[in-house]
Amino acid sequence: MASELRLVLIIFGALLLGGLFLHGLWTVRKNSNKTQHRYHPEESSKDSTVGEGFDELGIGQVRVVKGVGKKPAEAKSRFTTTPRPDAKPQSRPIDVQRRVEPTEQEELFSEPQEPVLNFSALDEQDERAQRAQAAEDDYQLIDEPVDNDVDDEPTTAAPAEPSEVLILYVLLAENQEIKGQELLSALTVLGFKYGEMDIFHRHQDSAGNGEVLFSLANMFNPGTFDIDNMDQLNTRGLSLFMTLPGPGEPLQNFNVMHNAAKKLAEEFGGQVLDGQRSVLTVQTVRHYVERIREFQRQRLIRR
Repeated sequence: MASELRLVLIIFGALLLGGLFLHGLWTVRKNSNKTQHRYHPEESSKDSTVGEGFDELGIGQVRVVKGVGKKPAEAKSRFTTTPRPDAKPQSRPIDVQRRVEPTEQEELFSEPQEPVLNFSALDEQDERAQRAQAAEDDYQLIDEPVDNDVDDEPTTAAPAEPSEVLILYVLLAENQEIKGQELLSALTVLGFKYGEMDIFHRHQDSAGNGEVLFSLANMFNPGTFDIDNMDQLNTRGLSLFMTLPGPGEPLQNFNVMHNAAKKLAEEFGGQVLDGQRSVLTVQTVRHYVERIREFQRQRLIRR
């Protein structure tokens, strides 16, 4: 039974393979016909053109078109105009004196003429050179110095010597004030003298002689003192300031100003403040001393 079933399957497989082979051959032939028709359209177009009255090269018969030669004549007749009978030809006067240009043939057979030399360009160049030379001479005459005895003044001025201001304040509380007469008495004891700018100054000599070491002004507006009306003065603060460079020893002068500020603060119950209006401390005093020494050092370097 198994052998018979195997034989049937073998026969069926052989028939199936044969059918597939025949179908493949038929498909190949069909595709080859379509491909030839697709890539060789000349033969089909040749057959179609030959059947329509064209030869193998695609050239048809000659046709004669009637009335083609008449169109240029018609176009020409459109733009032609007939002359009016009344119009007369206009004549132009002949200019007898007009110069007739020689033709090429006449120029070939004409006698050679001598060239005419033109010296106008050379004359113009000489004239320009003379003018330039005259202008240069005038410029040299103007450029000459008039007076050689005058010395040239220095154009740059000497740089100004740098300066620095050291400030101390004496400030009282808001409910306290300094009376004018009391202030005048205290300043007299400390050696201040009323002077320029309507303020008090401390000179090298306590009697008011010598240069100014430092000065004292009103801390509040107007910043000055009216010596004739000191009894009407009331203020809460004083400003002591010294300028560097100054006379004598700067450190010693600052020490005198610092002592005067402390005595005034003790006299009127106030506080001594630095230039930033902060309470003066030992560290702040050292900072003032360092500023004075640095200023002296820079001054020596500039020299």
